[in-house]
Amino acid sequence: MTNPSSRPLARPLHRCLLLCLLVLAALAIAVTNAPALHLLGSEPVKMFPASGPARAGRLRLAAVFLSGDMGFKFGMGAHIAQAVADRGIPVVGINSPFVFAHHRSRTEADAVVAGAIRLALARTGADRILLMAQSYGADIVATAAPDLPPDLRARILAIDLTVPAQDVYFRADPSTLAYLGAPDARPLQALRAVHWAPVICVYGREETDSLCPGLTGTGARVIGLPGNHHLNHDRAGVIAATLGALRAAVPEAEV
Repeated sequence: MTNPSSRPLARPLHRCLLLCLLVLAALAIAVTNAPALHLLGSEPVKMFPASGPARAGRLRLAAVFLSGDMGFKFGMGAHIAQAVADRGIPVVGINSPFVFAHHRSRTEADAVVAGAIRLALARTGADRILLMAQSYGADIVATAAPDLPPDLRARILAIDLTVPAQDVYFRADPSTLAYLGAPDARPLQALRAVHWAPVICVYGREETDSLCPGLTGTGARVIGLPGNHHLNHDRAGVIAATLGALRAAVPEAEV
């Protein structure tokens, strides 16, 4: 026989459980739709003006940096871009969750990268470009870079990728739910054939789906760091590895 005194307790517990489920559902919806809701930035471009030592008399250089799917508000992307800017190199940052808030075609993804390079050349007056990206942005650059038109290839001094994945999706989703289906692209083979610019690929040695190990033997600089996709959140270590690899690959950049 049910104890009548337990019934009043059951109703509040049921309401609490229902409320928790509703809150979790709302959070899941918010995270999944964060790019479309512009919760991760409301502008497609973020400039990182050059600071630090003047580059007078040196190679006129700028960088393009595509962020991860959390934009420049979270993660390492903004810190890597700022470290480059602190070396006197202006950085044109592309806010990936804004630009890829909705699913793009391959043609549109290619156009985003080519357009960012042209924008950087026009805004900064640079002669050469460091094409850089992190996480989701690195996926997009790895896909688009091999098919850049010849006039833009000639302007790329180096391609620097931080934690790119093997599978690429043309919609940014910080919840990662959109990354569960069939990928829109798998760029490894095309990237292996890139010989017109040095390629740098930084990854976490605990990652299981990294693109970087597949570049071994191509001439690319493949750098494994401790940790998984988040690289143990070692911002200083990632920046040091990135700048060191750029100095070795393109000494004329003087980073």
